Amino acid sequence: MVNRSVRNRVLSAGAVTLAVLGVCLAVTGGESGPEAAPHARDAACRAAAGKLPDKIAGLERGRTDAAGVAVWGDGEIVARCGIPMPAKTPDPCATVNGVDWVWHYGQGGDGRDLLVTYGRSPGLEVTVQRGAPSDAALIELTKAASVLPRHRKCLDSQGT
Repeated sequence: MVNRSVRNRVLSAGAVTLAVLGVCLAVTGGESGPEAAPHARDAACRAAAGKLPDKIAGLERGRTDAAGVAVWGDGEIVARCGIPMPAKTPDPCATVNGVDWVWHYGQGGDGRDLLVTYGRSPGLEVTVQRGAPSDAALIELTKAASVLPRHRKCLDSQGT
């Protein structure tokens, strides 16, 4: 049988924890930022993370707690490593320094452009806010994406 004072202390500590959590959620609006992709902890994503730039077109890299996620500026550019390899698509595909990228205009949520590596597994997904330097993001993030294993190319019989 549990001592009543021990039980009361445990219940009090639990209540304090819940109260602090409630204050934190109220202050942050419950937003936790971008979520980790399904394969974010893959060794290839860890290798890619080591090649992510500190700046993209003057936007400083911020902190995030999610595995495989990097953010620049106030979220103008967000990269998530560990997405599944995308299927064939009619969307435009371009090769930048040996890395194929598919560009989904306005499909990244809130009207953001979504850039996704093509033929790489795990893949890298980049969302770019309208008006942010999407060309610079593509060029800067290609170095990190190049370490992800390539399985297909944009214009081969299996590609787009």
